[in-house]
Amino acid sequence: MRERSTVSLKNIVLSGLVVAAMGCGGGSDGSSGEEAAVCSAIGYSKSLKVADGEQCLVDSSGDTSSVVKLFLLDDDDGSLVGSCTGAVISPTAVLTAAHCFISADSAVVRVVANGTKVDVPSSRVVTHPGFFLGSEGVFFNDVAVVHTSSQLPAPAAPILLSRAPEVGEVSIVAGYGQTENNGLAVEDVVAGRAIIRIVTDNHVRIDFRGEESHPCQGDSGGALFIEDDSGLAIVGVVSQSDPSVSEEQVCSKGDMTLYSNTQSSDISDFITSQVPGVLVR
Repeated sequence: MRERSTVSLKNIVLSGLVVAAMGCGGGSDGSSGEEAAVCSAIGYSKSLKVADGEQCLVDSSGDTSSVVKLFLLDDDDGSLVGSCTGAVISPTAVLTAAHCFISADSAVVRVVANGTKVDVPSSRVVTHPGFFLGSEGVFFNDVAVVHTSSQLPAPAAPILLSRAPEVGEVSIVAGYGQTENNGLAVEDVVAGRAIIRIVTDNHVRIDFRGEESHPCQGDSGGALFIEDDSGLAIVGVVSQSDPSVSEEQVCSKGDMTLYSNTQSSDISDFITSQVPGVLVR
């Protein structure tokens, strides 16, 4: 069953919604302590260094992350229509982007637990009832909750509500998308660090510059994390490249990605109504 608002597929194309590249290109084996800490922060102990990020290598050592992959399905014929990224926020709920379900009805959630891929079907998908495309090509309330048919073997990540993310603060981005524009999606999650550049009531923005990491196609719906002494907490959900970004800049230096701000009362109220037991920090 699906419960979602309607946004035309034409609008999603016009918006330039191609979302974001943790690591654009190759790299070398091995990682420094700073780089290894990114994969460690999201639950994985091993990594492979890539440009602008690191690929988190999954083994059988007990590694499990709240970052999951979503296979998007058309219920009419059961066909696969795409993939997104999400974050587990309860044993039976995943937070992701509403735009992932413009042309999809349901999803299969893939968790990598203890080196094994576990696929759990959704029982229903609920997109934010206020999800819409604004006149300037910006999505608002671009969040959805995927409820699963059984418990997910993954830890739940909390939503940060006790304080706002700050401009200049270092965040962690992670996803299962491409590592370069029009490239192939990765099998293992890729993660990296990025600096928060803009915070508004509705969005948090990071820019692809310097040595920072950035999301790419397939990373839609992935969480923006802040790490502190209490661990990771979610402050945003990948929505879209800023409308001012040219198609040639997507997944390249100069890209700017808007995350739906989970501290928006419209979004936080939606999440807590869908998942009353969601962890809040």
